[in-house]
Amino acid sequence: MARAVFVLTVLSFPGPLLGHIGSSTVFFEGSAGPYPVRVVVRPPGVIPGLAEISVRVQGEEGLRVSVLPVHAGAGLEGAPPADVARPVSGERDLFTAELWLMASGAYSVFVKVEGARGAGTAIVPLNAVATRRLEMDLGLGAILGGLGLLLFLGLLAIARAAAREGTLAPGTEPDARRNRMSWGVAGVAAAILIGGLYGGRVWWKSVDSEFRNDRLFSPIPVDARARIEGAQRILGIAVQWGVRRRPSPFIPDHGKLMHAFLVREPTLDGFAHIHPIRRENDRFEVPVPPLPGGTYRLYADVTLENGLAETLTTELMLPEPPAGDLQAKPYLEPDPDDSWAVSKPFPEAQIVPEGSGAGEGFAIHWTLDAPPVEGREVQLRFSVSGPGGKPAVLEPYMGMLGHAAVRRDDGSVFAHLHPVGTISMASQELFARKAKGAAPSSEGAAATGDPHAGHAMAHPDPTKPPSEVTFPFEFPRAGHYRIWVQAKSAGKVLTGVFDVDVLGGA
Repeated sequence: MARAVFVLTVLSFPGPLLGHIGSSTVFFEGSAGPYPVRVVVRPPGVIPGLAEISVRVQGEEGLRVSVLPVHAGAGLEGAPPADVARPVSGERDLFTAELWLMASGAYSVFVKVEGARGAGTAIVPLNAVATRRLEMDLGLGAILGGLGLLLFLGLLAIARAAAREGTLAPGTEPDARRNRMSWGVAGVAAAILIGGLYGGRVWWKSVDSEFRNDRLFSPIPVDARARIEGAQRILGIAVQWGVRRRPSPFIPDHGKLMHAFLVREPTLDGFAHIHPIRRENDRFEVPVPPLPGGTYRLYADVTLENGLAETLTTELMLPEPPAGDLQAKPYLEPDPDDSWAVSKPFPEAQIVPEGSGAGEGFAIHWTLDAPPVEGREVQLRFSVSGPGGKPAVLEPYMGMLGHAAVRRDDGSVFAHLHPVGTISMASQELFARKAKGAAPSSEGAAATGDPHAGHAMAHPDPTKPPSEVTFPFEFPRAGHYRIWVQAKSAGKVLTGVFDVDVLGGA
């Protein structure tokens, strides 16, 4: 029963996929040497499988684009030859290719661009896991079943005919004894065939069970509970590897071992972006910001030492803030990059293109050219204004011009976005170091201090102080979404809250 429930959950709900929930498409926006590129990878749901990749390059004509999938366990030495991406007809700067991902695990896709300005390579981390079990089409199953029955009856007819007439001279009619013997041989053949079919069924059920239990992706279980310590609410997060997953060390991403998000259910009016610290083994703690009590959904982004990036999720009850001595020494100091926002209940936040107030005279504005449509690439473009409505100068927030969290109202989709896309910067750095033969950095993908790093397409002029931030994304499903956009200006982390309806593909 437990296995059936698990498989049903995985198949009916996209679940905690690697890096996001309900959205497996990988986006990267940065540069390959001198060429600004935007890379979109749509991984397969089963492994082995074909991943679809598109590369948009800003530059001169006559470019050559090639893509190479490199498994973390094989390295460049064990990688196949690179595939040349084909130009898309009618598009000046778009290339496409399909990549076979033959084994589960972490991959890095090397995107190489060659042209008049030389050659450059971008590394895009990609997680290849089996997230679903393919079901046979009913019509195809009926056809194959009919053909199998025909083959079964044909084999019985061949066995009976061989026993009845195999040793007779041409033109000789079989007698009653041979007829009886032929039916006996046909019965023995039927028993052998049925035994073979039963053995095949047992073998297939064993293989299918092994796939479900060992190869079908299973999210890392996590338990989260809040408690009162003096005047603080402390959130404890315990990673529970269980029997299906081997423990793997975490590596820092943007200088943090874990990026956790709290979203109040079902109103979505409480939001926090916090950074728990490890206490012991895989137990983390973090003080809870001044959010109202209630039921919350936790999303915790982590990057594993093998290059995989995952989003762990669970539900928890958060008590109301305690009325303790606020002057007392806190049990745990908050991370200086922790941020939060309390907004109107969903769906009563600011509707685009109005601005979302971020406090102290700051506002975040969403520039939306057209309503977003499911399954189509979109640039989520936001600008920040300061007191008096003047453009605000954005500062690096954990090494990025901004962060965004996107959630569908029913929780089936959650994504943590950066201006460089949906990739884990820690994974990208890990694969880059492996490609150079260097050991993984103990610091992970820490903040570089350069707000334009890896974001050339959105900010072609790095000398101009930025007041705008963009996020490449693709809404996987139609429906109602809430978006929290975070940027930093004048030393303050600003959070804007937006609601939007995503249209269906038709």
